[in-house]
Amino acid sequence: MSNSTDEILQVISLFRHGKRNSFMNFETNQEYSTDLCEDSLITTINKGKKFINKYFNKFPASPFNKKDFKCYISDSIRTIKSIIYRLIDFIPKEDFKSMNQKELKEYTLKNIPNTIYDDKIFKSYEYCDLISSKYCNLDPNYKKLFEEIENEISKKSKKALEVYKKYLNHPIYKGKTYEYFKICFISDFLFFIAPEVQKNFNEEQLIIKDVMGKLKANKRMIDLNNANKNANLCFSHQLICNYYEEMDKIRKNSEDQKKIILLSAHDLYLNCLLNFLEIEDKSKFEYYFDDEINFIIFRKKGHEKLYFRVEYNDDVLEIPFSTLENKKECELDTLMDKIKKEYLVHSYEEIMDFCHLKTEKEFYPSN
Repeated sequence: MSNSTDEILQVISLFRHGKRNSFMNFETNQEYSTDLCEDSLITTINKGKKFINKYFNKFPASPFNKKDFKCYISDSIRTIKSIIYRLIDFIPKEDFKSMNQKELKEYTLKNIPNTIYDDKIFKSYEYCDLISSKYCNLDPNYKKLFEEIENEISKKSKKALEVYKKYLNHPIYKGKTYEYFKICFISDFLFFIAPEVQKNFNEEQLIIKDVMGKLKANKRMIDLNNANKNANLCFSHQLICNYYEEMDKIRKNSEDQKKIILLSAHDLYLNCLLNFLEIEDKSKFEYYFDDEINFIIFRKKGHEKLYFRVEYNDDVLEIPFSTLENKKECELDTLMDKIKKEYLVHSYEEIMDFCHLKTEKEFYPSN
């Protein structure tokens, strides 16, 4: 880890929302709110406190002000509430439990400085649907995962296999292009449906849950979702370009540079950042509720050169493309050059064209 005397200039933190229940009971088709679980709010609150104590505990006043702070929020209730509870010590207290989505958005826009709801970033899982499907289907590990699940369930119970296949053909998937959603939604139902529903699971449901848990099916599916570099480009283009814009303000010492940038997001965005960073071994990353990836821009004591490091929760990651001997640090210019070469060469319109498979051209410029 960097020396404690390093001057932190900026932290860009992308975090998954706090714990929530599944929105669908596969047996009854009853839908539920995907609000944060009340009994788990303290985890989200403590994550916010830990963040400020770790990076900005010497700040003379609240760092969450118009000059130093900006946040980007996905517009689901669970992501809006997650940023509210992470900043709960710095904003007015209200009855958030009773607020609907529109009211929550109005509250954040009024009370949290520089709040931005950006669909180009947070709806990317929708507009890269087709291209993710294409590359997933070309990956042999994709088919292998489904075969493993089916084989392990069939070993334990033919009836459980029938139930599993019924879940795979649920009408909720109508209009979905790729299989990621199937594993995701089944996993949600089995692991995150409300406790009062889970306590009534039958033997077949428990068998499916046990198999998918042991095979880490949902985690493996997330890792496959944007494993292909082209698919990850499509998914994360707007996010990474946004990172570039904010970090470049630090590099140029712009008047509107921000010390803290928070992004309240979903599990797939944690995965796509690891893919961008070229982290190959993802075995230790679960993308669990309240997990976060922090990009820390800093200056070493007595030097003007800018560096960055990446932390997943409390772990400092090695950066494969760093040119430094210590791979847990990287020159900021190296990161910026990577983004410029791989991401900034494409406009948003070109990315949309590519995501929707209107062109099959190779999207990466030659070296």
